[in-house]
Amino acid sequence: MALRYSTNGERYDFPPFAGPPPIRYVLASSPRCGSNMLARALWHTGVAGFPEDYLADAHVLDYFERWGFDADDPDGLPAAHVRALMRCRTSPNGVFGIKVHAGHLAALEVDPHELLCGPRYIHMVRRDRLRQAISYTVAEQTGVWIVDGTHLPTGRPSSTPRYDPDGIRRHLRMLDHDAATWARYFDRHRITPHVVVYEDLLAKYEDGVRGCLAFLDVEVPERIPAPGIARQADETTSRWVARFLDEAASSERNLLLS
Repeated sequence: MALRYSTNGERYDFPPFAGPPPIRYVLASSPRCGSNMLARALWHTGVAGFPEDYLADAHVLDYFERWGFDADDPDGLPAAHVRALMRCRTSPNGVFGIKVHAGHLAALEVDPHELLCGPRYIHMVRRDRLRQAISYTVAEQTGVWIVDGTHLPTGRPSSTPRYDPDGIRRHLRMLDHDAATWARYFDRHRITPHVVVYEDLLAKYEDGVRGCLAFLDVEVPERIPAPGIARQADETTSRWVARFLDEAASSERNLLLS
C-alpha cells in the first residue's frame, strides 16, 4: 500500500493502547506557524502521542486504506477513525494528540471538541505575521511544506518562488481569519489554551517543549530530543520582508511592525 505520508504507516505506531486515552489534546494551529516543528518535538519525547493532521483528507485516506473502512455508516466514520487512531497513536502513558488548522475546522463533519470529549488545547502562534505569510506564499508556490529528511523524503520544489505582494497580502488576510476562527472557537467552548509562540520556541526550544508537557500533566523526560525537521526560512524570506515593507503604505507597514 502506497501511503501519502510514510509516517502514517504501522512502523510509526505506538504499542496498541486499550480503551480511551486519559489525556487528549488538540494542537491548534494555522499554516506556517511552526506547528510541524512542535508536533514532531512532542512526538519524539515519547510521552505526548504523535499529533498529526489526522482529520485532513490525505491523512484520512491513508488510514482508511490501512483499516479498510467503507461508507456503510458515513455518520459514524469520524468517530471510528479516531477510535482506531487512539489504539495505535496513543503513547504508552495514555496521551493522544491531533493537529488541526483553523482552516480545516469549517470543513470537518464533527467538532474536535466533541469528538475527543473535551480535550486540552495547545495553541501554536507566530508573532511575525509577515514572515508567516511569506512562508505560506512560498510553500504554496513550491509545494514544499515540510523539510524532513529523517521520516519523509526531502521535499524538492516544484517551482522557483517568485515575489508576489498580492499573494502575501492574501495570506495575511487568511492568517487573520484563522486567528479570529480560533478565538471564536475557544470562546464558544470556554477554553483557555496553552499558548506557544513560534519565536519563543526557537529561542528556548527545550523550555517550550517542557512547558507543553507540563500542561499535559505528563512526566517530563530528562532529555528533550530535537524535532527532526529543518527551518525553511532563508535569504529569500529576508529579501521579501524588506521589499514588502519598503513598498507598503505607511499604515500597512505600521500595522505589521506594531
